[in-house]
Amino acid sequence: MAASRKEEMHEMIERLDRELEEWVESRPKRKPDKDAWTPDNWEEEMKKHPAFCSEPPEDVDNAEKYPAWAALQAIKYDEGDTPEEKALQFKDEGNHYFKMKLYKKATIAYTLGLQQKCEKPEVNAILLTNRAAAHFHLGNNRTSLSDVTKAKELKPDHVKALNRGALCCMELKQFANAVTWCDELLRLTPEDKNIQQLRAKADKLKRSQEKDRRKAQAQEKKQKAQHNRLLQAIKSRGIQLQMPDNADSSDEDDVAESMDRLQLASLEASFPSTGAKVYLDENGCLVWPVMFMYPEYMETDFIQEFHEESRLADHLDAMFGSQRAPWDVEGKYKPDSIEVYFEETSKSKLHKVTLETTLKDILSDSRYRVLAGTPSFILLPKACRFTEEYLRKAADVAVS
Repeated sequence: MAASRKEEMHEMIERLDRELEEWVESRPKRKPDKDAWTPDNWEEEMKKHPAFCSEPPEDVDNAEKYPAWAALQAIKYDEGDTPEEKALQFKDEGNHYFKMKLYKKATIAYTLGLQQKCEKPEVNAILLTNRAAAHFHLGNNRTSLSDVTKAKELKPDHVKALNRGALCCMELKQFANAVTWCDELLRLTPEDKNIQQLRAKADKLKRSQEKDRRKAQAQEKKQKAQHNRLLQAIKSRGIQLQMPDNADSSDEDDVAESMDRLQLASLEASFPSTGAKVYLDENGCLVWPVMFMYPEYMETDFIQEFHEESRLADHLDAMFGSQRAPWDVEGKYKPDSIEVYFEETSKSKLHKVTLETTLKDILSDSRYRVLAGTPSFILLPKACRFTEEYLRKAADVAVS
């Protein structure tokens, strides 16, 4: 800074001291009035002076009213300062906010410092590293890592940048990268015990993370193989799945894989909370979740495991053979007095099913579509007025 600037600063300091002394002397000494200092308010009164005030008055730009404020601003930000001087001033301001744990304000100050376009890489590296530290305390770990990466490019041996990079990677669970940052730092400070411990921790977590990743990949591969076997079993039986309404299989690049994904999506059960899904048992047989619907009473039964070799009659005997359903107030639903239908969705037709038929044979019917991974059937009582009315309203009933 030029000699004239130093003289101006000394003059300004002296003037502020004189003003403070004059202001103190001007306060009442004998007969204190309501505006006099007291042991309780002297600190508050003192803070009104610009030398001690933490925040400027609202009309601080009024130079005639606040000449001391105008002088202080001129000292701090002189238009004649070089980009480096301005950058360092903003760095100091950012450091002040950082020490006060005002990290957001600190990031703003450091950013303003970077915007001065200082040509010295080491200055910009410090600003970037300091801003990274502020972002780190704000929880902005990715932004912090980005800043220290740029700082390292400007100054590869910047110890604080390397240290912050390692800490960011640890927070982001990028343990392999954390090891790399630690290795670069240890080449500069090989005796640093803290970094040695951090590297050991990062390496241990990296190995655990890699183990978990391999385990997840193996599990994913196993599940994919199971899904493929399941789809193959379904296809081999001629069972047709109802695709989701929003399915789009127009991608010609990999139609087969796309169709497999869609078919797997169509196997998601209607009641996901039960966890019931179609699966292959140890004998290679399909076991389905099945829905029985009773439109007369607006009731349903959900059978979580219906073996494909089982007959409808087997389940009806188990469900209605020994006791009446709570909603069957008239006792009409008995194994030998129930008719079962399925709907051909493409034509809105109902088809009657023979109770001695196995689930496998029903689902293999070319007219049947499994919707939402859950075969469903409509159950009606025989020789009942409701059934007659229901069938009359239904479109074209066909008997299998």
